[in-house]
Amino acid sequence: MFAGVTTVNTKQKLERRGFLGKTAAASLALPMVVPGSALGLEDRPAASERITMGIIGCGSRGRRVLDAFLADSRSQFLAACDVDSRRCAKAKETIDTKLHNTDCVEYVDFRELLPRSDIDAVMIATQDFWHVPMSILACKHGKDVYCEKPLSLTIRESRAVVTVARRYQRVFQVGTQNRSHAAARFGCELVRNGHLGDMQYVEVGTQAIPIPCDLGAEPIPDFLNWDLWLGPVPYRPYHSGMIAGRGWNRYSEFSGGGVTDAGAHFFDLAQWALGKEDTMPVEVRPLDPEKHHGRRVEYRYADGTIMYRHTPGNYIKFVGTQGSIDMVTCAWVRLAFNPKELAEKTIGPNEVHLRHSENHMANFLDCVLSREKPAADVETGCRAAIICHIGNIAQWLDRPLKWDPENERFVGAEEANRWLDRAKREPWRD
Repeated sequence: MFAGVTTVNTKQKLERRGFLGKTAAASLALPMVVPGSALGLEDRPAASERITMGIIGCGSRGRRVLDAFLADSRSQFLAACDVDSRRCAKAKETIDTKLHNTDCVEYVDFRELLPRSDIDAVMIATQDFWHVPMSILACKHGKDVYCEKPLSLTIRESRAVVTVARRYQRVFQVGTQNRSHAAARFGCELVRNGHLGDMQYVEVGTQAIPIPCDLGAEPIPDFLNWDLWLGPVPYRPYHSGMIAGRGWNRYSEFSGGGVTDAGAHFFDLAQWALGKEDTMPVEVRPLDPEKHHGRRVEYRYADGTIMYRHTPGNYIKFVGTQGSIDMVTCAWVRLAFNPKELAEKTIGPNEVHLRHSENHMANFLDCVLSREKPAADVETGCRAAIICHIGNIAQWLDRPLKWDPENERFVGAEEANRWLDRAKREPWRD
């Protein structure tokens, strides 16, 4: 069992799963449950204490997150869904092998999975443009949601999914897993508590903004439902370059590109470290990278704090009057301190201690049971995504923009406000 697991009694769990009471009479006719020990699953919790789940999006990232969930014996996956039948079959094989049964059901269309009353939560690891439509429908079906980053394709989508998650009182964890990494938390605590002195600037390194898709047409393979792969985005012919190696991530029709990819992590950490999780920058300005040392965008908060986006890169750097921290993150987090003595600092009992989480997936399961907000709640994912998007918009339009964090609109810039959302194909329009 993971450290920090929240325990609840069986009565609380049964109350959470109201459907169990509705089917109690029918269960009397079923055979006795085979104990986990008979299957070599001695450490597996009782069925009433497990969280039943489905995975939507079974590509390489989805299967990595699936493996992490399966390592926690409280999760029990009952379904796998992907428009690519090959990927779905691999996910089912992984689940069945882990759980020593063949119970996992495969789906092509996620709308057939979500109505299942025996599934508590879903893990979504699809293309960016599917995150919000799937998450909203999952919340409406009473499912808790773990959704990979970035949270959204557009600004209004980000806010819409927060609104729905709150309305339906769902636990919603965004896959910005650095929130559950001890080194990232320590670096952010040093910044938050002033160990770097006054903050001079923050620099976030990402890859490039996306470009319009220019791929041609190829025959659609028989293992892929291409129309459902596209879903809400404008129709275009199939090309293998779209699905190979996350090729879609390079194109503006489907993604915020390298900015929303790494940026979803780094801007989130910047907000966390600066103590600005309840706000956002108020100005965004595109920069000439040749004149500004590779910096592409400058953000400015209401209190004058400056944050830059640099391309290319894959890092976040905090620079204060008394020192700096370079943070490189991927599947791990590496910190470089200047001066080196910063590494020996300790966060005192009267200083700010940020939310403690050591395992992102375990934290989600903890919160499904406790009904608390998770380490990377949907609101934090929303704000991180919006910061990425307003920077992209400023760069696309090549002009400085003022941003209203409260109303989430550009001030006096209707051309920019037209990018707040995008038209969707039927039947995915709001």
